[in-house]
Amino acid sequence: MLKHNLLIAIKSLARVKSYALTIIMTLGVTLGVMVAMYNLNYQIIAAPLPYPDQDRLILVQGQLLADGEVKRENYLPFLGAIEAYKDQHPGIETFALHNISIDVEQSLPNSPTFNTGAITPEFMQIIDAPLALGRHFTKDEGLDSNQPVAIISYDVWQTHFGGSSEVLYRSVTFKGISFIIVGVTAEHFAEPVLATPTWRTDVWFPYDYRDTPDPVWTFSSNQVHLVGKLAKDADINRTQLALNNWVMARYPAAVADDPTVANTEVKWRFTTYKERIIGDAGNTSIMMLAGSVVLLLIALSNIGNLVLSRAVEQQRAFAIQAALGAQPHHLFKQVLVELSLLFAAALIVATGIVSLILGLLKAGYAGPLARLDELSLNMNTVLFAIVLTLILNFALAWVVSKQLNYNAIIGALQSSGKGSGVQVSKRTRQVLVSMQVFFCISLLVLCVSIFKQSWAQLTAPTHINTENTAQIALNVGTLLTDMSPEQRATLVLDATEQLNQHSDVVRAGVGSYPPISYWLEQFSSYHSQLEPGMDKPIVTHKRVWGTRGYFETFGLTLTQGRHFTDAEARDRAPVVIINEFMANMIKASGKEPIGAKLYARNSNEPITVVGIVGDLNLPNQPPISRTYRPRVNTGYPIIVVETKPNVQLTRQSINDLLAQVHSQIRVYDLQTTEQILSSHLKSQRVASIFTIVLSAVAVILAGIGIYGVFSYAIALRRYELGIRMSIGATPLAIFKLVLAENMLPFLIAATSATCALLISYFSAASTPIMQMMTVWSWFIPVALIASLVIGITLLSTWKIIRRPAQYALKGA
Repeated sequence: MLKHNLLIAIKSLARVKSYALTIIMTLGVTLGVMVAMYNLNYQIIAAPLPYPDQDRLILVQGQLLADGEVKRENYLPFLGAIEAYKDQHPGIETFALHNISIDVEQSLPNSPTFNTGAITPEFMQIIDAPLALGRHFTKDEGLDSNQPVAIISYDVWQTHFGGSSEVLYRSVTFKGISFIIVGVTAEHFAEPVLATPTWRTDVWFPYDYRDTPDPVWTFSSNQVHLVGKLAKDADINRTQLALNNWVMARYPAAVADDPTVANTEVKWRFTTYKERIIGDAGNTSIMMLAGSVVLLLIALSNIGNLVLSRAVEQQRAFAIQAALGAQPHHLFKQVLVELSLLFAAALIVATGIVSLILGLLKAGYAGPLARLDELSLNMNTVLFAIVLTLILNFALAWVVSKQLNYNAIIGALQSSGKGSGVQVSKRTRQVLVSMQVFFCISLLVLCVSIFKQSWAQLTAPTHINTENTAQIALNVGTLLTDMSPEQRATLVLDATEQLNQHSDVVRAGVGSYPPISYWLEQFSSYHSQLEPGMDKPIVTHKRVWGTRGYFETFGLTLTQGRHFTDAEARDRAPVVIINEFMANMIKASGKEPIGAKLYARNSNEPITVVGIVGDLNLPNQPPISRTYRPRVNTGYPIIVVETKPNVQLTRQSINDLLAQVHSQIRVYDLQTTEQILSSHLKSQRVASIFTIVLSAVAVILAGIGIYGVFSYAIALRRYELGIRMSIGATPLAIFKLVLAENMLPFLIAATSATCALLISYFSAASTPIMQMMTVWSWFIPVALIASLVIGITLLSTWKIIRRPAQYALKGA
C-alpha cells in the first residue's frame, strides 16, 4: 500500500513541478536557517565545554572600591595574583596564571606578529589541552624557573613550519630570546577565551617571560588572568569568600605606602569558565533563533495555503478514491506521503543551508560570538532537523486532512464538480492571512528597532580623523630591558621623524594606545581630583599619552587653550588637555577649566589644564571624561600617521625605515583608522545586514502567501464580481469591496501584534531590545504590511477590473 501511495505521489508531483519546487525551496531555506540557529544556540548555551570538570574551572575577577563605591571593574592586583597562585587555599585544587600579549617573532621570514600567552604549567593541565605533538610545560618550567621553552598553535605549525614532524626542538625568537618548541596544540583545541572573543594564542611561554611590568599590588591589567580549579565537592561560594578574605587581609598593608590607593579595598569574585566564555553571546544567539522561528512560521503559513489550494485541485481524484472505498484515513495517508516527499527534499536543501550558515558563522560574518570554532553539523543537529521535519510534516498533513470534508468530496463526484466542490473556507483563508501578517509585523518591529540603533551607530560621526590615516604599533624587542626610558624615547622620536620625512607621509606622531585601536578591549579608567588631599571628590576618566603630532593626526580638535609643545612631551610636563565632557564637569564645580588643577588620587602634585578638545563619539564607548597628557611612550609605542591620498603603507617598507634607527624596532600591527573603526563596528554592521535580509525574506514570504490566498478568493468570486460590474459597479468600487474584506484579517493581525508587543514592552521594559523600540518601530512595519496588502489586493483583482464584465462572466 505504501509503495502504491508513493508511486501515486511521485506521478502527481511530477505534474506540478513549480508547486513542488516552491515548497521545497521555501521550507528548505527557512528550515535550514532555523536548524543552524538551533545549532548555534545549543553550542553556546547547552553544549558542555570541551574541558574535563568544566563546572570546577573558574576565573578570578576583582573590583577596586573606595567608600563602598566601585571605582574599577576587573581589578586584579598583579602581585596579588602571583601571591595567591603561590599560596594554598581551602577549596582550591590548583591555581594557574595567564598573561596575553602581542609580539614580533625575530627569526622567521618577514618577522610575523604572534599573539602570545605566558602561562604556568597548570593552565594547560586543568583544561587537558590536546596536543598534536610534544608535551605540556612541566613543573620544572614553572614560575621562577626561567626555562625558555614554547608551545605553538596548530595554525603556526602549519603556516610557518609547514606541518613538519621535526618542529619539536626547533625554536622561535622573541626579544632576542630563543624558545625551544616542546609542543604543538591539536587542530581541534578550543582555547578558553578569557580576553576578547576573537583572541587566539599563537605561542605559549612559561610565565617568567610575561610581557608586563614587574609585579606590584597597585598594577592591574586586563591582560593578566588568575584561573583555577575547585577541589572536588568544594562549595564555590564558600571558597570565594575564603579567597576574598585572603586578599582583603593582605591588600591594605601591601599598598600602605601609595597614597593614590589610600582608603581603598579590593574584592575578588569567581566567574566560571562557561560564564566567561559565553558572556552576552547567549542573548544575541537567542534573538537570532527567535527571528528564524518567526521566518519558519511565515513560510509554513505560506506552504499551508499552497497545500490547501492543491488539495482543492485534487478533489476529483480524492472523490474517485472515496467512491472506490477509500476512507478518510486513506486520504490522510495519501496527503502524508506526498508531503513527506516534499519535506524529505526540503530537508536535503536545509542540510546544505545549515552547512553554509555554519561556515559563515565560523568565518566571523556574524561578529565575535562565543564558541564559533566548535560549530559543526553534528548528530544532535541532524536529529533535531529530522524530528522537526517529521513533526511539521505530520502536523500539516493532519491540518489538510481536517480541511477535506469527506462527504463534500463524495458530493463533488455526484455533481461532476460543478459548483459544489470542495473549497478552502473563508475562515481558513482569513486565518492564514492573519497568521502571516501577525508574524511578519512582529518580526519587522524587532528588526526595525535593531536596525535603527545599529545604523545610527554605523553612521554617527566619530570626530576622529579617518581619512588617509593609519596606526602603526611598534615592538621595541630587547630595548625594553636593555635601555632606559630616556634612551628609548630618543629612538622612538627618531623613528617617528623618519616617517615624517617620508615623501608619502603628511605628518606623524607617537603616543600610547589611542582611544580606539586594534586592541578591542577597553583599558582601565583612572581617577583624578579637583582638589589636593585625601578623600576629595573624584573624576573618573580615560587617559592617553602622546606628542602634539600624535593628537593632531588622530583628529583631536582644539576648542580652547593650546596644544603641547615637543619639549613638554619629552619632559613629561605636568600639563593636560581635557575633553569638553570633563570641562563641563569642572565648570559644574564652579571652576574655569583652563588653568584648573588636577591631582592624582590623594596626591598634592598638580597637573594644569592647558587646553580643551572636542568629545569623541566612538563605537561601544559611552560618553566619558578624557585626558590627554604629553609624553613619548616607549614601552609599546603607537605611531599615528597621515599619508597623502591613495598611498598604502606596507609593513615591510616601514620596517626598512625603522631598521635605519635600530634593528630591534619592528612593526607588529599596521591598520588604517578606517579598518580599526570597521572592526569595532562589526557587530553593528552584522546586525544591520542581518535585520535587512531577515526583513526582506519575511516580507517576500508573507507577500507570496498573501497573494496566493487573495488570488484564490478572487477566483472563487469571479462570477459574483462579474455580475456586480455588469449591473454598474465601477472598477474602483470592486477594488474597494475586495480591499475592505482583505483588510479585515490585516486589522485583526495588526491589533494582535500591537497588543503582544505592548504586553512584552510593559513586562520587560528594561531589557535592551525593548529600550530600542519607538513609535516608528511599530509604525513602519504596520504601514509597510498595509501597503503590501493594498498592493496585493490590486494585483489579484487587476485581471478582472481592467477588462469588461463579460470576461469575468465567461471565465466563471
